[in-house]
Amino acid sequence: MMEQVSNSAFSIRRLNPFNGVLQIYQLDSARALSANGQVWEIQVLSDTPQGLWANMPYSGRQYYTFGLWSSDQGLKQVPVNPLFNIRQMITSAERLVEQLQPATEHLPFPLADPYELWLLDEEEHQPIALLACCRNQDECDQDIRVNWIAASPGDFSFVSVTLNQQGLPLNDGYNPRVHASVLEAAVRMRAGQHRLNRWFKREVDGSATPCDDPAEYWRAACFPELLLTEEWEEHQERNLIQDYISWKAPQLLMLPNLANKTREHLERIAINQAEAVDRLWRLYPEIHNHDLLKSARVEAKIRTANRD
Repeated sequence: MMEQVSNSAFSIRRLNPFNGVLQIYQLDSARALSANGQVWEIQVLSDTPQGLWANMPYSGRQYYTFGLWSSDQGLKQVPVNPLFNIRQMITSAERLVEQLQPATEHLPFPLADPYELWLLDEEEHQPIALLACCRNQDECDQDIRVNWIAASPGDFSFVSVTLNQQGLPLNDGYNPRVHASVLEAAVRMRAGQHRLNRWFKREVDGSATPCDDPAEYWRAACFPELLLTEEWEEHQERNLIQDYISWKAPQLLMLPNLANKTREHLERIAINQAEAVDRLWRLYPEIHNHDLLKSARVEAKIRTANRD
């Protein structure tokens, strides 16, 4: 009798900074991760190699990268420590790939991280920026104290049209990500000195219950649709936020349950980053203007061909 294998296909948001939605296909002894739906990192669950004279305590089983898989290239194994049980890892990886391939016809996988940690506004205690997500309440870190960041420390690609027009350089000689830092400072100021973070459990309709007070009910409209509030008193900050949304548009289109108007707006501005759209479009839950995105993908392929 064939062994029963528990499997699940789901996705989680990559946060702080927001970098899209990660697709995960998981069996009992292996899992596959993909940020674009094309190339999958194959990870196999294995015992930690101890070696013949190992004096370190047994650390249990954990995931190790075994290779990369795509439908075009197949499975390409990366170098693996010979102390691993290679034969067992190959078996697990091959079984995973066998089931992963048909599952990729159903991308994107359902979002499975309903527990959300929000940074709250200092004055009204309303959500202004999403900091973290997790699948289960026992994964919620109640003591987490992280600042919201617009881009990773080594990512210098966010350029604000608003700040450019004001003559603010992207690199001032000390900070190569000035524009991102200005946005982050605005969010910190909005949160105030006594920063308040709060965990919520979001429902399918977008409403939420605070994890620390299940008796409360929060409407979906309380939470920024694009994970960062667009409601600001100052004109410059409103424009700065829109510059940021334009920069993140190809990734934001990966979010499910966006209003039609929002998705259509994101599609119009995302095509300015044609190569990002071409890389990520398979993971868009909906596409409203197919012709527009197809044109962007064609443009991306032309650019790539010219570079080659």
